[in-house]
Amino acid sequence: MKMYIYEHCPFCARVRYVARMLDIQLEEIIVDYSDNTTINRLIGKKVVPNLIKEDGTPMTESGDIIHYFIELKKSKTPQTPQNNTLEWQTRAFPLLQYIGYPRWSQLKLGEFLIEESRQLWKEKKQTATLNFSNLLEQTESIVKQVDIIVKEATSLLDLQSGASQLPIIDQAIYFSILRGLYSEPSIYWPTELHTWLIDQSQALNVPLLK
Repeated sequence: MKMYIYEHCPFCARVRYVARMLDIQLEEIIVDYSDNTTINRLIGKKVVPNLIKEDGTPMTESGDIIHYFIELKKSKTPQTPQNNTLEWQTRAFPLLQYIGYPRWSQLKLGEFLIEESRQLWKEKKQTATLNFSNLLEQTESIVKQVDIIVKEATSLLDLQSGASQLPIIDQAIYFSILRGLYSEPSIYWPTELHTWLIDQSQALNVPLLK
């Protein structure tokens, strides 16, 4: 199977995380952000992640792909995240946007290798609320809020001897958001959480955004 992705995309990251944890082999294809042809040709719209199953049929929506992987491997791992995880995600996701939106396009990610793609990202994502310059100027105050949700994640992940006791789908959500926050170096990472994050990234070959 192969899957079209953006490297920055948290929904792509959680699908990749689950696939690795379930030992599902995927050919990952990074789509240039300005490419309006490749995915449109497959499904008629530009959306990632986009899984092409072994029979050639496409599948979108990260939750649907994750459920498909779990059923494919006949895994007994839960398919629905815990309420604590979903509540944490609701609080964390706006902060992920505040941190990530003005920074990700400046990283050496496959979807942002050309100037056209970086400019298109800014045109599509920048709003009055998500003004990139303002967000960068407000880094210190945003990071204070991020430090709180990072500390919460350390507790909620239930880390024991460096491993989380949560189901795979919950771990995937925490990992996908935390890896995107990693793009701001002033964020404080509790040692136990930082070790888990790096270990997961290296073991599953899903790089942190930095």
